[in-house]
Amino acid sequence: MSLEKLIQRIQEEAEREKEEIIRRAEEKAKKIVKEAEEKAKEEAEKIIEKAKKESERIKEKILASAKRKARMYIADAKEEIINECYEKVKEKLKKLDSKEYKKIIEKELKKALKEIKEGYVMISRKEDEEIAKKYSLEVKGKIDCLGGMILKSKDGSKEIDLTFDFSLERKKDEIRIEIARNLFG
Repeated sequence: MSLEKLIQRIQEEAEREKEEIIRRAEEKAKKIVKEAEEKAKEEAEKIIEKAKKESERIKEKILASAKRKARMYIADAKEEIINECYEKVKEKLKKLDSKEYKKIIEKELKKALKEIKEGYVMISRKEDEEIAKKYSLEVKGKIDCLGGMILKSKDGSKEIDLTFDFSLERKKDEIRIEIARNLFG
């Protein structure tokens, strides 16, 4: 075998080895790139899933806040309506016709006279003078209120407030609940 053929054979073998090394390197590079792409895709999916969960959490938080604000707005509106109705009740009591007014006050006064047999009254309306005379009670002053009177014992030790103002204040919560029940079910 001649030297030239030997050199040629060595060169051919070296070329084949070189091509084999390059082919394996390219396969390895492709494999590394493919693995990196898969890993990147997995990471991207994780990031997307995390972002979806976070956006869902934020959406729920915003929605809950909006619902809370809506409930507060509705509650405030209902409260305003209840207050208006309560004020209308006061106005109706203030404007009761004489006959109805006397009927209510006499009924309450009869109950009060069971506790205070002898006394005097402080009145709020003209009709109260007639009621006081009817029950032989002395009138000792006027009070500023929606209507009614205050019965006091002669010695001043007992007092029964028969005013609409006092009755309304004492039953305010019950009245407001009843108004709400009638209006809003």
